[in-house]
Formats: sequence, C-alpha cells, structure tokens
Amino acid sequence: MKTTTLRNLWAAVVVLGLGTGCGNTVQVKGKVTDGEGSQPQAVLAGAIPIGGSGTVAAATQVRASTVGQDGKLTVVAEAKLEAQGSYTLDVPAGEEHLVLQAVDASGQVVASALLEATAEGKDAVAPPMDGESSLESEIYLQMTADAGAQAVDMVDVRARITASMAAAARQGANTAEAFRARVEALADAVRAAQQAELEMYAKAGVQTSQSALFQGELEAAAALNVALDAGTSVAQAYDTFHAQLQAAAEKLGAKVEQQAQSERAASASFRATVKARLSAEDAQPLVDAALRASAGMEARASGAALSAILSAAGAAEDVKQQAAASSATLRSEVRASTSAAVAAQAFTRFSASVASSANVQTSVLGQYLGVSVTNQLVVSTTVSATVAAAATLDTTLDAAASAAVSSNAVDVTLLATKTAEAYQAYATAVRAQASALAVFGTKATPAVELLLVADGSFQMGQ
Repeated sequence: MKTTTLRNLWAAVVVLGLGTGCGNTVQVKGKVTDGEGSQPQAVLAGAIPIGGSGTVAAATQVRASTVGQDGKLTVVAEAKLEAQGSYTLDVPAGEEHLVLQAVDASGQVVASALLEATAEGKDAVAPPMDGESSLESEIYLQMTADAGAQAVDMVDVRARITASMAAAARQGANTAEAFRARVEALADAVRAAQQAELEMYAKAGVQTSQSALFQGELEAAAALNVALDAGTSVAQAYDTFHAQLQAAAEKLGAKVEQQAQSERAASASFRATVKARLSAEDAQPLVDAALRASAGMEARASGAALSAILSAAGAAEDVKQQAAASSATLRSEVRASTSAAVAAQAFTRFSASVASSANVQTSVLGQYLGVSVTNQLVVSTTVSATVAAAATLDTTLDAAASAAVSSNAVDVTLLATKTAEAYQAYATAVRAQASALAVFGTKATPAVELLLVADGSFQMGQ
C-alpha cells in the first residue's frame, strides 16, 4: 500500500543507509542461515519448513511475496542465492506485509522471514532467515488466513516469537499435521494477545488498531533488521527494539503504565490459549518456551512502568535506583530462566521487592512512601487487600479461559473481552485503596499504581 505517511516514516529511517532504490523498485538485501535448528532439511516429507541445519546448502533461490487479506501469497520478486547464503531482491517500492522465502531446486520452501515494508527511494535490509524467522512467517500467514492482514500486527508477531520457541516447535512433532497444529495454536495465541491489548487500550481511552500499531512500529522493525543482519548482540538488538516499540505506542497515546496493563492482559490471553491448545504431552517443551517468551514481554513492560510511575511522581533518586535494580533483576532472571516455573518465581520475588506486606518498609513502595512504625500497618493492610484482588483476578481469568478456549479452538474476541474486563475490575479494586493511603497525601495515587505493577502479572496459575 503506497501512502504518504509510509514514505515520510521510512525516509526517517536513516540507519538503513544502503543506497537509493531506482525507479519503482528497491533492493532488499539479506541472508539465509542455518541458525536455530538441529534437524536437517526434509526430514519430514511435506512438513512446514522452519530453517535449521542444512538450510543454506538446500536453498537455491529466494523470492519475495506480498500477502493478501486471506493470507495468499503473490510473488513480486525472485533472485538466486549467492555465496554464503546472501541474496539481493529487486522488490516493488511502497509495499507492506512481505514474506521472503528461500526455496530449494524443486521449489520447496526451506526457510522464510517477514519484511514489514519497502519504502520509496530506500533500499532495505531483511532479517536473517533462520528457525525463528521461519516460525514467525508461518504463524503470521496462519493469522492472516484466519483474520485478514489488516487485523494482524506483523511487528508484534516478531516480538512474541523467540528462538527458544523455534527450537522447541519441531521437537516431538513427528508429522506435518502435528507441526501444522502447533502453528495454528500459536497463531490463535498471538491473535488473542493482540486483541486483548487493544481491548485494554480502549478501556484506558486509547483508541487505536492493529494497522495503526503496525505503522507506528515500522521504524523499530527496520532498525532491528539492520542490527540482526550486522551481527549485533541479539540481546542488545531486542532491547533496543522493545524500547522503540514502547516509544511508538506512546506516540499513539498509550502511556507506559497503560502499555504494561495491556501487556499483562495480552500475556494472560496468550498463555491461556497456548496451554489449552497445546495440551499434548509432546508439545510441552513448546508450551514452556512460549510461556517464558510471554514472561519476557511482561518483565520489560512492568519494569518500564515502575520507572515511569516513580519518575512522574518525583520520587527520590535512591528510590528510583532501587526500583531500577528490581526491574533489571527481573529481566535478567526471566531471560536466564530454564522453565516457566522459574520465570514465575522471578516475578514473585519482583512483586515482593516492590510491595510486600511482610517487609513493607524496605520495599520500593515503603521507601517511596517513607513508611514508619506508626503508619506501617495501614500500608501492610493495603498490600494485603491488593493481594486479595489479585486472587480474584486469577479466578476470573480462569473462568474466562474456560469459557473461550478449548483444545481445538479459541473464541479470540470472547477471551480478549473477558480478560480485559477482569484486569479492569482488578485495577479498579486496587485503585480504590488510594483512600486508605490518604495519610500519605499526594503520594497515595502513585502508590496504588505501584501496587498494580507489583501484582497481577505473570503467574503459573494463570
């Protein structure tokens, strides 16, 4: 889709710096890799390809296709694979929602990747084709087939799918049908997450859409592609990517705190769908990897919200540093977690460090409020009330999942709506505690926002 907005946005992406496209086409440069996967190509006849060992040797050509509203592909460019898996495609300028595919001599797809857009007058860099990018492509195409391209945020798909998920996706999938079932389940989960995020934004008064979010995130995706292609540290590349996604959402009117609340609802919807749709024993490694990926999204959002609340409240520097340390520990522990249960334990520790009824004076909340022996009881009571509200939230989320998700289907709209309603009710209950903290004056309102961040997030029971 050629729009003035898209041209202006991509003209600002100076980091690409690869030259100028000619006429109505631009060059897309990228590479096919053997990354993230240990099984050789074509182990499963007719299986969905997701890269891995042997991909570069098997691939002979790369093609770029646009994606229709029904998920159907239309090839717009083709080129032979060059040395060490590199390629250059001449792709029409001004396109959006592109899928790049590496094929072998028989025309069988062996790996793929998503490319968000090509801009007039600017050449582009594609993300490396590997197991992760291939799984992202398969999930995206399934989502568009289910809901239409305009109802799917391609950039968000890339944010939610990790290399660990790609590595686990084929583990135990002994047939093409089994693998396809996994792709369909993950597609449902990401759609549920995206819809729940929009529902929460709407309840916060932020009116947006998947298309608007996608347009705002194009610059972040382009910068991520460049970083990955250049071999930048993956952790560093994704830290920058997520920070830019946060900034893009802020430009659309979503405050960092609202983003965190929306991500909690998105994560709950994602996890409920994954656990119900991938209940088979052989799919549990993939379930665990998906839950850990979800925990990583929440950890980033919660940490950013904690900092934003304290900064806006004018908190003392030592309090902000304490909060930053708690957030950094959470992200580090979740990133290093070897199971979803370990990630959940990291969130439990984070919650206690922010607001604990047992050690309220030493928590971030206690330090911010300046809790003393004389007023400690009122804060502890408030924290306990918040914990009770979180327990009610868990029960409500379980009911929402039971009503909307089964082992073979999910009512995405129903799940997203009920999940958003549950989090809205939880937020209302927590914010009502501001009256109990009136003794702290203007600090009461920021204090309850800290309580929202501290609890109601990633838990194994949800």
